[in-house]
Amino acid sequence: MFISFEGTEGVGKTTLIRSIYEDFIAQGKDVILTREPGGTPMAEQIRSLLLAVNHEEAMAHDTELLLMYAARAQHLAQVILPALEAGKIVLCDRFSDSLYSLFLDVNKDRVLKHTVF
Repeated sequence: MFISFEGTEGVGKTTLIRSIYEDFIAQGKDVILTREPGGTPMAEQIRSLLLAVNHEEAMAHDTELLLMYAARAQHLAQVILPALEAGKIVLCDRFSDSLYSLFLDVNKDRVLKHTVF
């Protein structure tokens, strides 16, 4: 089972997902808690790059989008898909909906074309 939690900053999704994670653990469920962008050491490095502020060079929208996809591909391959194949519950702090909302105003066709994971 894969459950993603979506929402803007400060609405409480991280608090909620942690509470649900703890409830599943208390029930003896096999569950993992992860986030996007991030979730693996490499994807966390990409996250840091995405969140870094560089006043000398603004990140192009395509660069940002491709970095998000790179983090997603790594996250899927290393964490999400293996966990699902093992029958685990995966709770993810953000996933596709956040990517859509961040980039649809930039290039809807490109986002939708490449977000078929």
